[in-house]
Amino acid sequence: MCREMRAEVEEHIKTMVCYHDDKEFILAPYWANGHWTLFIIAIKVRRVYILDSLFKEDNKNPSHYRLTSVIQSVLLPIKPTFDMVNVSLFSIS
Repeated sequence: MCREMRAEVEEHIKTMVCYHDDKEFILAPYWANGHWTLFIIAIKVRRVYILDSLFKEDNKNPSHYRLTSVIQSVLLPIKPTFDMVNVSLFSIS
């Protein structure tokens, strides 16, 4: 979706950031290559957490996702920090 409709995705995220500026987080589910990833945008601190169940150390980084550059352009002039979250540490019991 980010490839074909980048402007629309960017505008939607920009609208959500402005509309929900009183909130701590915005959840942005991202579908790519047959797999869901969750981006959690911490608006006030300009930090983005990327939760990807296929993430393993050294196999992906924030630049691996097209949505990263979209979010980055929306949050400028303050460049956000992107953190990969190892969701394999969490288990459902």
